[in-house]
Amino acid sequence: MRVLKTLLVVAGLVLFALAAGFSAASAQVPTPRDAVDRMSAAVAARDAAAVAALYASDAIVLGPGQAVMSGRDAIQRSWGHNLAGGYSSLTIRQAVTETGSDRAAMLVVWDARIEQAGGQGYTVHGRSLIYFTRTPQGWLISADMWQEAP
Repeated sequence: MRVLKTLLVVAGLVLFALAAGFSAASAQVPTPRDAVDRMSAAVAARDAAAVAALYASDAIVLGPGQAVMSGRDAIQRSWGHNLAGGYSSLTIRQAVTETGSDRAAMLVVWDARIEQAGGQGYTVHGRSLIYFTRTPQGWLISADMWQEAP
């Protein structure tokens, strides 16, 4: 359970990813706010590549009690492990965004459902602070910080 919670690092984020069927190349979102729905859809589709495609190639993820995760490849591996471990849904309870011309910050409050073998499951409540950068391809996550919430 500790390992799975640790892997929620990327999940906490709020949260972002593509709906099933989108290619990694089309992962960029037109606004940071659109990322919330895409993340939930990608988790439901169990698509780690779609989640990772929403991050800049040099993005970082900061989770409680763990080393900094750096790079899209590491983020995709982590999400693959999360999804294989039963991460089944991401519900966004609140998302607040402050957007500038080329930077944005988003606070997300979320619930993640973990379904384990044998029918056991539990919900993790969390919050994320996501930092976006506008690129020629669209908005990408450049830093994602998350923690469990009460």
